[in-house]
This record gives sequence, C-alpha cells and structure tokens, in this order.
Amino acid sequence: MPSRRRTTLLAFCVTVLAQAVAAAADDLETIRARVMAPLLAAPEAKAAERLIDSLRPDGTWPDIDYTQDSRSAWSVPAHLSRVETLARAYHASKSPLHGDAHVLAATQKGLDAWLRLDPQNPNWWWNQIGVPRSILPILLLLDDDLSDEQRAGGLEILRRAKIGMTGQNLVWVTEITAGRGLLERDPELTAKAYARIAEEICVSLSEGIQPDFSFHQHGPCVYSHGYGAAFIVDCSQIAAQLNGTSFAFPPEKIELLSHLILDGTQWMTRNDATDFGAEGREITRRGQSAGHLATAAGYMLQLKTGREDEFRALAARAAGRADAPPLVGNRHFWRGDFMTHHRPNFYASARMHSKRLANTDGPANSEGLLSHHLADGCFVLVQTGREYRDVYGAWDWQKIPGTTVRQKPELAGSPRRMGTTEFVGGVSDGTFGLAAFDFERDGLTAKKSWFFFDDEIVCLGAGITASAGDPVVTILNQCRLNGDVLAAGARVLDRGEHVLDKPQWLWHDSAGYVFLEPAGVHLQNDARSGSWHASNRRYPERPETLDLFTAWIDHGAEPRAASYGYVVVPGIDRDQVAGYAAKSPVRTLANAPELQAVAHDGLGLVGAAFYGPGKIELRPGRTLQVDKPCLLLAHRQDGQIAVTVANPENKPAQVRVTVVAGDGQPASKELVIELPEGYDAGSSVTRTVSFD
Repeated sequence: MPSRRRTTLLAFCVTVLAQAVAAAADDLETIRARVMAPLLAAPEAKAAERLIDSLRPDGTWPDIDYTQDSRSAWSVPAHLSRVETLARAYHASKSPLHGDAHVLAATQKGLDAWLRLDPQNPNWWWNQIGVPRSILPILLLLDDDLSDEQRAGGLEILRRAKIGMTGQNLVWVTEITAGRGLLERDPELTAKAYARIAEEICVSLSEGIQPDFSFHQHGPCVYSHGYGAAFIVDCSQIAAQLNGTSFAFPPEKIELLSHLILDGTQWMTRNDATDFGAEGREITRRGQSAGHLATAAGYMLQLKTGREDEFRALAARAAGRADAPPLVGNRHFWRGDFMTHHRPNFYASARMHSKRLANTDGPANSEGLLSHHLADGCFVLVQTGREYRDVYGAWDWQKIPGTTVRQKPELAGSPRRMGTTEFVGGVSDGTFGLAAFDFERDGLTAKKSWFFFDDEIVCLGAGITASAGDPVVTILNQCRLNGDVLAAGARVLDRGEHVLDKPQWLWHDSAGYVFLEPAGVHLQNDARSGSWHASNRRYPERPETLDLFTAWIDHGAEPRAASYGYVVVPGIDRDQVAGYAAKSPVRTLANAPELQAVAHDGLGLVGAAFYGPGKIELRPGRTLQVDKPCLLLAHRQDGQIAVTVANPENKPAQVRVTVVAGDGQPASKELVIELPEGYDAGSSVTRTVSFD
C-alpha cells in the first residue's frame, strides 16, 4: 500500500510538473505574440522597395557612413532600422510585400552585412544596449528564416546585454535578455529576466524610484524625464505584455508603478510639455515632450490599478486634448530639491540642488555642455506649453529663468556639481507650497524662496553677495517671445533691448511680473541667435535664431546683501496688471538672510522660511514662533490654523511651534511637531491648532 501511494504521488507530481511546463510554454507564446504585435504593422511598401533598390551587393547602403563614431548621435544603427523595415514588410500579413522572396533575400543580406561588420562605438551604451535592442526585433521577425550562422551571430550580440546595472539601464539590458529568452523559447531565462525587471520596480535611496516618486539616474540626479520616461514606458509596456500570464508582475509592483507615474512624473509636466528641470542633459535634445506619459497611461489602462480614471485623465492631458481635466495641487519632491505647482491655467516649479543632489548629469557623450546653472534656483512657468519648446538652441545659458547668476565671460568646465549647502527644500500641504534655497556658487551667496499660491507665485531673494567682479543678475524669465511686452504705464515696448528704472510691473504672454521691491530691470524682446551645437555636439554648427523674451534684475558687480522681490501672476490680461499691483493680496513679512516670509491675505495663508529660530506676525497681535530652522505654512480656516512644517536639511527633527492668539486673548498654543527620518526625511507634516 505505501509503495502504491508513493507511485501515485510520483505520477501526480510528474503530471503537475508537465502541466506547469506546458503552461509556461503557452504563456511564453502569448507574451511573444504580444511583443511581436506592434512589429507586424505593415510599413509603406514603396519605402521598403526604395531600400531594396539602394542596397549594395555587400548588404550595405551607400548613404550610411559605417566609420562614423559619434558617442551620442551614432548614425550607423540606421542600417538596422532599415533591415527591420524590410523584415516587417516581409512578415506583416497586410503588407503588399508579404512573403516576397526578393524582400527576404534583401533582409538577410542586410543582416549578414551587420553581422560581418559588427560596428562598435566608443560609447558602451550602443554596444551593450542600443545595438542589441535594435537587432532583437529583426531576429524575432525572421526567426525560422534565420540561418544557423545568422542566429548564432545575432545571439552573440544579444548576449552583450548582461543583466546588471541600475535603474533604466538595468531595464534595458534585462528586457533584451528577456527577448533573447523569447527568441530561444527558453521559459527559465525569460522568467529570470522579467523577475529582475520587477525587482527594479522598488523604492530606493540610490538610483531609480525615490521615496517621493521622483526618479534618479547617474547618481543623485533628478531624471524623471529622459531615463525616467524610458523607465515608465518600458515597465508599463512589459507589465501589459505579461498581464494574465504566469510571468506577470506582482500587484504591489503595479501599484508602485502607478505611484511613480501618477504621484511623480505627471506632476513635472503641463499637458504635453515637460519641465526641463527634470530632463537632465536631454534638455539639449530637440523635440522633448510628455508624449511618453500618454503612452505609459495607455499600457497601464490594460492593467487593474484601481486608478483608471486618473490614467485616462493623464492620457488626455499628455496628448494635449483641450477637454482634459486639469491637474491641481502642489508637490514637493524632497529627494529631488524640486517643487511643482499645478493650477487649471498654469504650471510652475522651482528646482534646486544641495549637498545631497547633483544639479545635472552632463556632460556625457558631449551633451548638456552648458547646463551649469540648471538647478541654481530655476523657476519654470508654463501656460500654453509653447514657452520653452525647443528654445535651447538660442538660449543664453547664463540666464536660466529664476536663477541668480554671476555673468561670467563664458561657461567653462564640467556643468555637473554637487551642491554645497544643506538648507535646500520645500514644504507642501498638497495645495500650496514654499521652496527655499540657501544658495552658494562661484563666490556668490543668496537666500532664495518661492511661495506658491492659487493665482500667483511670490519670488524673494536676500543676502545676495558676491566677491568676484562679474555682474550678478536674477532672471525673471527667458522664453519664446509671444506678442507685446508692456511696462508700467501701459507702455508697449518696441522690439529690442531696454533698461527700465524701477518699473512697478511688466507683462508678457498673459503673465504679469509685479515688483515688491524697487529694481533696475533689463529686458530683451528681440531675436537671439545661438546654436544647438554649443550645448550638444550631436548637432551641426548651424546658427539657431528665435524671438525671445528675456528679463532680469541687475544687482551690479560685487553686490553686498542685495535683495529682490516680485510676484509672477499667470493668466492675467494686460489691462489687469496695474490693478493687481495696486491691490495685491500678498504682503512681504520679511525678506532677510535669516527669514523670508509672505502673507496672502485673501487665502489666510502665511509661508515662512526660517533659516534659524525666529518669529513672524500672522496678523496684528497674533504671532508664530519656531525654535529651530524649518520651512512652515500656516493656513487659517474656520477658527483653526493648519501648521505644515518640513526640515529642508532632510533630517529628523523636533520643531516646537508656538502660536500666540492675539485679538486680546492671552492664550497661546504650542505644537511639538516630529519631522520624519529615513525615507521620508524632508517631507512635510501638518498639525492643527484651534482657538475658541
């Protein structure tokens, strides 16, 4: 009897194992079909025929320079793109050239040429990622039509993508490995590769997804667009391809991917425009857009996320649809020294860097050569999405919007640097926010802060001091010129350069700039010439000329404790600016190196950057005091004050907040707010105090 039981159990196990193997094989074919589906869209027949006609007997094309070795814009892989076009023309069932032996022969000739030449690039990325990714679709399409030599040569190239690295680089090499598993019909290899990608969908303090749902690559560097864009598109596409199979990502990975997209990346865009502060060196590539978010949202809608309405809204916004529901709120990315702010009619952000964070990842592969000041307090304002679109070829890279910068004769050396100060960050209650920056660079120091409200953003600077003899300026904006520029007095400025003595306000492109302190303002509303080549060597030395609006405050050479204060008012008509300036709802409570604070009387809101222990007056008789450096929002509503606090040094802290009632009331209330440590260090905490 026991022997019979053992035999029965063994037979059962063999049956289960056989079923599991069969199921894995079936799932592999399902995934393979999903991966192949977009490759089987028929290309234009005439395009394929032109490629065949121009193909030389040795399998190369005469217009491709096979000796070119640019590290970034390597043109040689265009050969593989053409071979893929031919392979698709042969295999796509709706292609007029489907099954044409002449097309297959040309495809194989082109593949043979690549395998024979085996072009290499001095940039490792092409050899280990770019070329394997490009040859994989060809191998999958040809498959049974591959000779033994072609299959062996193709697999050798695919094996150059070795599982390792971090972030998006890991996803690329591992996806190639999974593709190799599909090609070889190896369930074990395929499962191992997809499981490793799933592992990379995790929260990390190194590269990849951060606790605040920003994305880092190339060390501590904000890269939510660029590498982060590729990460969310690739991971969401793979998740959709694996959905419903034994290879599927676990639910917690889908949830985290949803967080990354909906609570992270989308907050760094307005509709189809990306925030260039999260582009890294890819700011110097033409044609950047938020189209990747629409693509990722489409894949995520094939999954069960519980956030389908949000993904549909995101897809509509990223596609630029006019009827898309707006994104509204404020986010501070404490791991990225980055605050973003959304309202129905505008987007604004402040980007900084600290001892914890690099300003950019350039230069790499001769890209991002002029990005020195990209995170020196960059302030972005987007209303239409056209403001900064492909403007960087004509930009003055020493006048990045929002920054306070020494105007040096030229930008020299590597643009990448770690910050030198710790008091850099923001506080956010999810609706409103304050960002502050203890800034130091090149012998220039300043305290900079931004207060984000419903209809305006207040920008303050204090303690601006420089030891070198170069002029120091704070840039209001540098963007595409769109229509008239007005100065106080409803005066339309002629095209050209202007020096304005203490104007009360400026207006351009439905945005007002209202000055809270007297300032000498320089303005250019004219054509400006530069070149994409200056910042990215992939482009030829060809001049780029655009009409730009550039305005800045001149602090002079070697300023001592200089300051500025102005309000940016988006969505305002030219005939409304003077009225706003006369009756602005915002008041500067303090603008000094030890304290910067603003009150918005219409909202009952006060924001304060305490660079040390200090006190502010919320309203006559009512004061607020803190015992430690911190950032603070105090929002008065219905007899209560919601106090939101953060430590911009990203360290745990206990902050004692004392509110004195005022209005003849002797009472005071004290809050002891514990600020978090670990992954959440630098995030905001809200507590409420009530007055009867």
